[in-house]
Amino acid sequence: MKPWYSEQTKPQVKLLAIENPEAARLLYYLLESSGHRVTCDLSQMPATDFLLVSPDSTPVRLEGLDYTLLESSEIFSQSISCPFRYHAVEYETALPVLPGAQRVSYSVHRPEADVFARNIRPNSYGVVFELECGGIVGRVAMAEEQEIRPALVAALAATRCGIPFARVTDALNEIPRLSRNFG
Repeated sequence: MKPWYSEQTKPQVKLLAIENPEAARLLYYLLESSGHRVTCDLSQMPATDFLLVSPDSTPVRLEGLDYTLLESSEIFSQSISCPFRYHAVEYETALPVLPGAQRVSYSVHRPEADVFARNIRPNSYGVVFELECGGIVGRVAMAEEQEIRPALVAALAATRCGIPFARVTDALNEIPRLSRNFG
């Protein structure tokens, strides 16, 4: 059976290594709801757009992988030698960034971060906040306040993967509605 791609048009699979499991779940949803093929299984790699793994299971220099973004704690930062394009960290931390990677940050309340939350307040379904990325602001509702940080990580990763900010906020706003309907 021939592969679905030719060797000349073989796409690069974007590798995303996300330590926070809730952020990985949200990112999976953001990417998939934007029409992308996402997998967490390395064996499915040729038939996907994004490979989403935890940092401790990051493959070492595989052909066909674009090492796009790593979100991790200091423990993983020091042990991974893969050349990720972006290294996402919480703005308030002073974690070292992998050599060759661009530091990108997220924060609750700190406008210096690449992606941040502001005006966090409770509402009848949970919490609502303004998500800002690159000077663009969108309103997001989440079921619980502890979901804000994972949502920031997912939004940062999704925008770095080329998902339009409006699509990111729309998808994040679908999550509380899905939880109310199916939870």
